Amino acid sequence: RKAKRKRITQRQFEVLQGAFLVRDTPSHEVRAALAAQLDMSPREVQVWFQNRRAKYNRERALKKQKESQVN
Repeated sequence: RKAKRKRITQRQFEVLQGAFLVRDTPSHEVRAALAAQLDMSPREVQVWFQNRRAKYNRERALKKQKESQVN
């Protein structure tokens, strides 16, 4: 049976988002440090960054699409 999905806290989000703004692809060492600091597994941190990059790329593509419709 799968484990129940864990939602991140506001503090965890703020720290992860701050790290994302500095670098969207953190090194293994940075991911491990964030995981220890935030009481998350390195895998959870890795997946958060993967999902955040996908969201960023989706939003950027949508913005480009809207800009091209205006012209």
